[in-house]
Amino acid sequence: MLLWIGFAVLTAAVVAALLRPFFQETSTVLDPAAADMAVYRDQMAEIAIDRERGLIADSEAEAARTEVARRLLALEHNADKSRAGKAPVPKSSVGLPRAALAVGAAVPLLAIGLYLQFGSPQLPAQPHQARVAKPNDTANLDELVAKVEARLRENPSDGLGWDVVAPVYLVQQRHLDAANAFARAISLLGETPKRLAGLAEAHVLASNGMVSEPARLAYERLRVLEPQRLEPRFWLAFAKEQDGKADDAASDYRALLADAPPDAPWRSMVEERLQHVTGKGPVTAPVQMQPGTGVAAPAAGPGPRQDDVDAAAKMSPEQRAAMIEKMVDGLAARLKTNGKDVAGWINLVRAYTVMGRRNDAMAALAEARGQLAGDSAALAEIAALEKSLGLGS
Repeated sequence: MLLWIGFAVLTAAVVAALLRPFFQETSTVLDPAAADMAVYRDQMAEIAIDRERGLIADSEAEAARTEVARRLLALEHNADKSRAGKAPVPKSSVGLPRAALAVGAAVPLLAIGLYLQFGSPQLPAQPHQARVAKPNDTANLDELVAKVEARLRENPSDGLGWDVVAPVYLVQQRHLDAANAFARAISLLGETPKRLAGLAEAHVLASNGMVSEPARLAYERLRVLEPQRLEPRFWLAFAKEQDGKADDAASDYRALLADAPPDAPWRSMVEERLQHVTGKGPVTAPVQMQPGTGVAAPAAGPGPRQDDVDAAAKMSPEQRAAMIEKMVDGLAARLKTNGKDVAGWINLVRAYTVMGRRNDAMAALAEARGQLAGDSAALAEIAALEKSLGLGS
């Protein structure tokens, strides 16, 4: 209410100032003769001051004063004659003040009507500081990320900016952007367990659960900094499994189980991987990363049904191998119609390598490069895979 009263007072003051000329009885016109006479009087005063200071001689001062007095008298005579033939100019109509009053009243009424129509009078009062701080509290996450990205474009050496935005990219599932941001932060600020874990996690998620070469290197560095940390130990063992090094992977899985508490939630998953690499268990579901945790879990999605798993457990090694070969061939057929699936190509090449089909693995690499041409990030993943599997020519 006080705000509205203040607006009313200010509006009334402005309208009164604007309408004041309409209520004058006569028009006030500046008389040029009066201005000239004021100038001459100032000159007379200046002559007297200069004479007192001794700046001009008495004779010169008297001559100048006489000349100015002569002009002043002539000007006053002409002004008297001019004023004698003129009369004050009255206002032409008494209706003009009424019209002015109508306009003055219409201005605030029109302003109030427009505000009620297009404004928000129902909103409660809010302190200025709260209004200033509110955008940062309620702004959309994408908008905040865009602001950070704009600042990083202007100052790409801002390591703290990269360190802040990298985990946000993970939340947004921008895995390649997260990997790049973590790498920038490490380059500018140095290695820490948190940054290395984030870098590795981003690469694993970008590869759809596969441990790419950048992820493996990051986990190896993390293992040096924190030797007892379980996360890098599992993923490095899984990387060996991917590369067909079943004995080495089994050894690492056994070491993990030896150090695991009996009630560890991930113990059963490691046991399944161990059974898989030693050929004592059925074909298991693939492994995926739980975003934001760095922890592995069985992959979501359709996967094999329980009936399929039970049937595979009863198969002979030859029958199981035939089933796996059929699954791999099915993946290869699917990639011929959807060649942009980077994770699918990685899985196919690794499967061919584990199965000893080196020529098929190299052919799949060449076909993947053709299908992914123009995608620099995907081609980098393929190149890292080729290097890690030793398939380079």
